[in-house]
Amino acid sequence: MKTYLSATLLASVIAATLSTTAAANDGTWYLNPAIGYQDFDSDRDLDGEPLLSIGAEYRYGEHWASEIRIMDSSPDMDSGNGDVDLLQYGIDGIYYFGRMDKFDPYAAVGIGHAEFDGDAGEDNETQYDAGLGFRYAFTDRWSLKADAKMIYGHDDDTQDTLLLVGLSYAFGGAAKQAEPVDGDADGDGVSDSQDQCPNTPAGAAVDANGCALDSDGDGVPDYKDECPDTPAGRQVDERGCKFVLTSTEELAINVTFATDSSEVTDAYMAEVEKAADFLKQYADVSAVIEGHTDNTGQASYNESLSQRRADAVMAVLIERFGIAADRLSAKGYGEANPIESNDTAAGRAANRRVVAVMKAEVEE
Repeated sequence: MKTYLSATLLASVIAATLSTTAAANDGTWYLNPAIGYQDFDSDRDLDGEPLLSIGAEYRYGEHWASEIRIMDSSPDMDSGNGDVDLLQYGIDGIYYFGRMDKFDPYAAVGIGHAEFDGDAGEDNETQYDAGLGFRYAFTDRWSLKADAKMIYGHDDDTQDTLLLVGLSYAFGGAAKQAEPVDGDADGDGVSDSQDQCPNTPAGAAVDANGCALDSDGDGVPDYKDECPDTPAGRQVDERGCKFVLTSTEELAINVTFATDSSEVTDAYMAEVEKAADFLKQYADVSAVIEGHTDNTGQASYNESLSQRRADAVMAVLIERFGIAADRLSAKGYGEANPIESNDTAAGRAANRRVVAVMKAEVEE
């Protein structure tokens, strides 16, 4: 009767503890009913016996927990002198090593008290226990819990072994937040959290950042590039192909010459380089270098002078800036095409000019 009352009292304490703290704490409670088997030290004169157990476990976080437990059994005496009502209760500290998928192993140590009530009398003892176990999750609430322990009886220097297995139910605690799923919305093989170009078209080859490859570096991604081997620096259209100049362009080169001279001095090389850069950018464009003069002097002389000056600029483009000769021609127009009036000094200065006329190659 005494054993029954003690068990009932402890069960009531467990139930009260669960009901008053489940809503007030952020940890998780487990109700741990179990069945087991206890093998007793030979000095106890007790046969091994199945038992029933119930525990209340509170898990503080990922690793730490504690459990209040009660175990009840009625082992027979080895001597045949009846049996013993055995009530054991205590508290364990539990350390979970870290969950591996559904498997959650742990170690436990604890202290408890045992009450032996038999025909030969009553006995009490303090117990210490240590063991290993695991929890296997079926769902967020239901799990299997199993452990094996050694129980040391302090008063009589005994060592018992205990095996327990049971079905646990979890409740209370903070609601688990769903872990964010790092998806791949555009299906390019780079997770969304790492994808710097999240809307890459399906099938497009991408780099480690999830951005479409541009193998020839022309600014047009490979999946759009119809001309994938464009030389570096070449101007391309939206298809990644060489840019075709569709209109004739004139690029004024501000080069002036000494009287009766066709030498291009270093002071004007930057002006010539402007034409060179344009021709390098548009590789299929040809150019006519036009020389012009004012109306000072004889027309025939001016035409010859303008030709020499156009030839000089063309030579600089070829020899200094590497423009292919077959893309260039030179033409001297003398005083035939003025852009300003030759009646003023300013107008005559404007007419003494060299112009690069860019022409597109048109395929029939």
